[in-house]
Amino acid sequence: MNAEKLDLSSMDPGPVTGSGSVRVDRKLMRFMSAALILAGALLLASSLISGEFRDGEGALNGRFVLALSGGIGLIFLGCLAGTSWRSFAAWFSVTLIEESVALQMIDAGRLIHFQHYRSFSDLLQFHALELALVLIQTLVVGYCIGRHLREIRSWVRAKIKTWQLAVAITFLIFAGAAVTPEAGIYIFSLAMGAWIQILSLGTLILMVWSVPESALGWFSSRLTAVMGESIGDVEKRPRVDRFAVIAAIWIVILTSFLSYFVYQAHPHVPDETQYLFQARYMAAGQLTVKAPPVPEAFSMYMVPYHEGRWFGIFSPGWPAVLAVGASVGAEWLVNPALSGLCVLLSYIFFQQLYARRTARIAIVLLCCSPWFIFMGMSFMGHIFTLAAALGAAVIVMRSLASKSIWLCLVAGALIGVVSLVRPLDGAIVAFLLGVTVLFGSRSWKQRILTAATLVIGTISTAALVLPYDRAVTGNALVMPLDAYYTKYFWPKVMALGFGPERGMGWGLDAYPGHSPVEAVINTALNTSLLQTDLFGWGLGSLLIATIFLVSGSIRKRDAWACCSIAAIAGVYGLFWYHGGPDFGARYWFLTIIPLIALTVRGIEWLGDSDSHTNLKMRLVDTRLMLAVLSLCLITLICYIPWRASDKYYHYLGMEPGIRRLSDEYHFGRSLVLVRGSEHPDYQSAWTFNPVNFEGDVPIYAFDRDPSVRSRLLQAYRDRKIWVVDGPSVTGDGYRVAAGPLTAGQLSTETAE
Repeated sequence: MNAEKLDLSSMDPGPVTGSGSVRVDRKLMRFMSAALILAGALLLASSLISGEFRDGEGALNGRFVLALSGGIGLIFLGCLAGTSWRSFAAWFSVTLIEESVALQMIDAGRLIHFQHYRSFSDLLQFHALELALVLIQTLVVGYCIGRHLREIRSWVRAKIKTWQLAVAITFLIFAGAAVTPEAGIYIFSLAMGAWIQILSLGTLILMVWSVPESALGWFSSRLTAVMGESIGDVEKRPRVDRFAVIAAIWIVILTSFLSYFVYQAHPHVPDETQYLFQARYMAAGQLTVKAPPVPEAFSMYMVPYHEGRWFGIFSPGWPAVLAVGASVGAEWLVNPALSGLCVLLSYIFFQQLYARRTARIAIVLLCCSPWFIFMGMSFMGHIFTLAAALGAAVIVMRSLASKSIWLCLVAGALIGVVSLVRPLDGAIVAFLLGVTVLFGSRSWKQRILTAATLVIGTISTAALVLPYDRAVTGNALVMPLDAYYTKYFWPKVMALGFGPERGMGWGLDAYPGHSPVEAVINTALNTSLLQTDLFGWGLGSLLIATIFLVSGSIRKRDAWACCSIAAIAGVYGLFWYHGGPDFGARYWFLTIIPLIALTVRGIEWLGDSDSHTNLKMRLVDTRLMLAVLSLCLITLICYIPWRASDKYYHYLGMEPGIRRLSDEYHFGRSLVLVRGSEHPDYQSAWTFNPVNFEGDVPIYAFDRDPSVRSRLLQAYRDRKIWVVDGPSVTGDGYRVAAGPLTAGQLSTETAE
């Protein structure tokens, strides 16, 4: 049978008529299918409604993914049990469950730290079942894959040399765990990470190998219909088509859902709080705000203390865009909308470099990337940075192709926009696109004119920061961030480079100051974040790109990706902080496009079957695409829900519960004293303060100490007073401790 033709029998068990035994077999198969689907539906329902999978506040915890994955796996197996895809369905279910089981053995959680595997004693005590399941799967996979070792070895040898493979394996093992000061935890995490990666890879191989060639032909025809032909030249006229629009709509819906229901349309990271602060007073037409009467009751990290005028310390680009959403009370929708724009721009960008099929595979990976999805859920400025950078790159490449030099004026303006959001990213993008212009132009005249136009366009928007800085700090050459840290900490605390004065001594910072050794450690930490959060694959997100890189198969048209990654990682190596684990390797977020490009190119390289004579090996391209799409589906089913529930719901203890209290108790025009910790108890409430800390709405102040409280009561004598205990005090959520009271009544109670 020709594997390229559609084989309907691959999806249909055949007619029911025939011998009596066949009829019995058909009935038995249908009964088993129905039973599996019913069992899966019940397990799926239990994952959502069972109290076993909810925390003290009734929210889903990370363990619900076990039942969710099991239920979906059984339903999937039941639907395909009567077809030639049943073995694939069985291995897919095993892979799905193994992924969810492995995630339960990871200590990630809602407090800030780099994730790692739980200690062996914790696994034995609290996760013995999960450990046993992984061990059983290891034995089964090891036995089953033994029959294919010869073919696998032959295929690997045809693709990569032994020493290259050794380098790739070493890198992937060390990328599988975050560097920690505790050697025991680090070594055990490395071992567990390597085990899970190898097990996931082996299970995946068995899954795609189980599909018969006739069924593979059916899948290949469907894949070609959606993705396009596997061989093609660079698109001469890149365009946005229905595929890209559907992908963009998908990502907007998904990120909006997560932003509202998981993130609760509420900032969780201190940076996000300050972005919203800036956005709201910008939406009111202000560049600064009047300080409240008792500054120390409202000030906190990144908010001035003894200033007559208060301001956000970040560059104005992202808060200005966020202000558009703030003006209509929909700040949480800005990043989801920009995520959809990034998908469209990425699609055009990839078409300018590769065939449309390559671009479509890249978009699938982008739309299933946990790193991209959760960044799109947040209030951080990285998605807007990516959109502006992509827009600039698309226009530069269009300018070079059409020889329309004036287009670089627009591209330069977008580079300037990047600098108004994240100045260091702006410098990196300017350098990379400047190099592109110099090497992409065909004559020195064109190079000079194009580069000059690009510089003029960049300056036209980047220079807008000068009047802004002057209005905020009084000096056009002093950024608000530098002014804040110099005044409240010390000079050069946030400067690039090495030295003992760099850094603030945070718990996640390896050593005081900054040095080349610490730069290497920070790079290793960010690499481990990429290995997990880029695609969420159990076998390692960097697997394909790494093997492709070390194989020496990189071509000239892929050099841009390698140079971009090196530039971004190298420049941020000069900064003392790695960015933390909040949203993956967030300082390296611009690497997401080149990393996806290298992954897709790696998929195409691995799938090149010209050198194979064995029919099964010649079909490796189709099997490989089946594996990649299966991994993406598993990420959406398993990894995204786990990460959302285990980490990002009430991340860092931040939650908007005080808004519910305000509605329930009708706080109205009042002063609300929040007791507990400054972060997260007060910071969560602080985000609901009105612009200029005045108006006929609640004003939230931190009940810092008796002296501050006394001054607050004097300053706000005309308001009714409420006292609210934060979650760190109640151990539950925000709770009204007293109110409504007058300032005099509260003063009397305090004295008593």
